[in-house]
This record gives sequence, C-alpha cells and structure tokens, in this order.
Amino acid sequence: MDDKTAIVARLPIFARLEGRSLEAIATLAQLVSMPAGTVLMGEGEAAESFYVIVTGTVHVTRNGEFVRSMSDGGFLGEIALVEERTHTATVTCTTACEFVQLGHHEFGRVMDRFPDVRTRVEAAAARRPF
Repeated sequence: MDDKTAIVARLPIFARLEGRSLEAIATLAQLVSMPAGTVLMGEGEAAESFYVIVTGTVHVTRNGEFVRSMSDGGFLGEIALVEERTHTATVTCTTACEFVQLGHHEFGRVMDRFPDVRTRVEAAAARRPF
C-alpha cells in the first residue's frame, strides 16, 4: 500500500472500503497542504472540489458568523457539489492543514462507484446547518 492509499484508508469516510477501492480513490485524489489563514472555500463561490481533512483544523463561517470547527477526518465541499450550487459557507484553515482533495469530476466518479461513500456524504449534507 503506497503512502497516499494509506492516508485515504485512515479517513473515516472511506473506512469500510476494501483495498482495491481505497487504491482507486487514492489514484483520483490529490494530497494538498495549506498554511494557517488560507481560505479554502468562500461562501457563494463556485464549487470545484471536495476536501477531507487529514490533519489540521478549519473554521466554518456563514454570513460572517462562526458555525463550527472541523478537524482530522471531517469533510467539506460536498453540499455544493451534491446540490450543484455555490458554497454555503466560508472555510478557513486555522492551523496548517493537509487534505485529500477530489476535484468535481473525481468526486462524481467516487460518488457513482462507491455507494457506501455516497450514503455517508449525502447523510452529512442533509444534517449540516451550513
């Protein structure tokens, strides 16, 4: 198992997948690092990617108001991609962060090929206040 596949395997959203599935997702994904203070996505901006936090903490704000913090294992950007609309919140890295990133096209492929992941993403999107 290569390093990127091992990182994907540690993330709760992908936890139930078998090795070949984890490898497929790792092939589609990119690992990206962002310094503290980086705005990962802005409320009202077009959706381009889905992010899973590998390490670090982000703050989520909506209409300028703090909504919540998210850290290792949390995921972001799914609402805009699933519902095909702009981002519903602004996400800012409060610490240095590392993410598994899936672009719009790659996210669609994961959602189509892995129903277990789709179910978890859609359930989270339905529960989120943002």
